[in-house]
Amino acid sequence: MAEDEENDSMSLFDIAWEDVLYVKLFPLLSLKDKFNLRCCSKLAKTFVDHGFRRMREVNLSGNNSATVALAFEVLARNCRNVRVLNLARCRWVEDSNLFPFLQDNHRLTKINLTDCSNVTTRSMQPIIIACKQVTTLQLAHCHWLTIGAIEALTLHHTKIQELDVSYCATLNERCISVFLLNCRALRTLSLANVPAVTDNLLFAIAKHSKLIKHLNLIGCYMITDRGIGALALCCKELESLMVRECPNVTERSLALIRGRVFIDRPRLYQPDMNMVPNMGIPRLYLQV
Repeated sequence: MAEDEENDSMSLFDIAWEDVLYVKLFPLLSLKDKFNLRCCSKLAKTFVDHGFRRMREVNLSGNNSATVALAFEVLARNCRNVRVLNLARCRWVEDSNLFPFLQDNHRLTKINLTDCSNVTTRSMQPIIIACKQVTTLQLAHCHWLTIGAIEALTLHHTKIQELDVSYCATLNERCISVFLLNCRALRTLSLANVPAVTDNLLFAIAKHSKLIKHLNLIGCYMITDRGIGALALCCKELESLMVRECPNVTERSLALIRGRVFIDRPRLYQPDMNMVPNMGIPRLYLQV
């Protein structure tokens, strides 16, 4: 009888935390479930907070509910091993809550701050200085991103494989070119609607980023067939090319890569001849 009473008094938290609950149960709970469990008791709060230290991914993309900022502060106090952080389109994100999170999670490899309009370059500091394992950095629509921030990033990071700075109008050709020179591992680059993108920058991509696979140039109205021709000749690993709203890019250059590269524009006509010699591509790229 006493043994039955003892069994009846057992709770969830009597099961081994490290070997069972954190391994089998915790990953099955959504972030909302974890916070609901955290409210049940002091023991539940301790259990969840310790579990947050094991979390590898925090995805709050598009979540702008009234309490999400408070929830993120809880995560910032407890998380220490996050590898993937996605805060895209989160209007509540500010330096005050983002900076400490980035500073304490230096093993981050993927960071998405797309359209986080209330952040400043201050939050780039821990990314640049502390997060040495970053390979993916998505900063589209981050109008606060400056030339100085990209230059500092270039000095401290050489292993970035994916960069998205679409709609970052303050960037210039030089800072992007220097970044390409130092980050030879780049595989995905998005420069959509960046006014500074010209054929000279495409020549830099052709010269320094020969292993690039995905390139987004939507809305880069300054580029022409000369730049696309250089990419066609040098970037043999290219798999996708986005060139919508690029009025000076025609089928003359796109025909060179159709069939082996996905292009977001349909073929308009069949070219009559090989136009490469007439595009004005610098001799350097014709010889590569």
